[in-house]
Amino acid sequence: MESSIVRHLRPEFEPVAVVWSDTLPDGTVQYKKGKFGCVLYLFAQASRRGKITGGNRETITCEGGRAALGLAPEFATSKEDLHNYSAVFSKGLKSARDIDAYEKRMQAVPESWRHLYEYGERRHCSFELAESWLLHGLPRYNISDEYVLFKPLCLTSLEDNLRAVIFPVNPVELAGLVTLAGSLMEGTDPVQVPQGPECTSITAFAHAQAESEAPKAVLGLLGVDGRKVARKRFRDDILTLTLPVRLFQKMEQEADDCVFQIPSWKTLIGEQM
Repeated sequence: MESSIVRHLRPEFEPVAVVWSDTLPDGTVQYKKGKFGCVLYLFAQASRRGKITGGNRETITCEGGRAALGLAPEFATSKEDLHNYSAVFSKGLKSARDIDAYEKRMQAVPESWRHLYEYGERRHCSFELAESWLLHGLPRYNISDEYVLFKPLCLTSLEDNLRAVIFPVNPVELAGLVTLAGSLMEGTDPVQVPQGPECTSITAFAHAQAESEAPKAVLGLLGVDGRKVARKRFRDDILTLTLPVRLFQKMEQEADDCVFQIPSWKTLIGEQM
């Protein structure tokens, strides 16, 4: 796909399309069945290596990742799981309702995860806020397609079931995209900045926005774990801005006559007038 946004933005890193599909293209990179892997790594492979990546309900073993991709809306349905995740997303052992059971769970996970269980992610200051967020704050949906793919935008075709486009952006690129998105909307808030795991920012929240009358862009890579991924595969100044497909299409139509054409923008990107 040739993108007018990309032509003017000149992003350092390749944008990545989120595609739903019932088939797996030849050469698609996915995790082996039963092997744990983070959804963010699949996204990074698509952007940095130009690979088509993805998975289905069998190869995405992370419960949160499956839920973010719309492959497992039943996330944390048991009381035990809900309590464990509520503690993990708040203050870990300090927030656990059943400390003995939580400690046993903590000892059972891989050693590299134990600090996460012990201290928690601190996304919420209390167990109660984390529990409410899990029950009511996270988008839940169940796609009928078999696979969710991350495709470099340049490899995406008009025939693909495109759901969103993820732009890994530096501050200048972010400024351009947010200005363009905001120019198409009423009001002053063109971007959602959700509290949640990074996999939800690039998929689930963007899907929820796509179902609204005026979909917003979604800012991501704002969590500590997401920053660790960004540091290893991008840079410390890289965030993600995910555009639901309808917003992306509107921005594409406007990209040839927008902020990208003014002298200030051209100066920022080093283009001579």
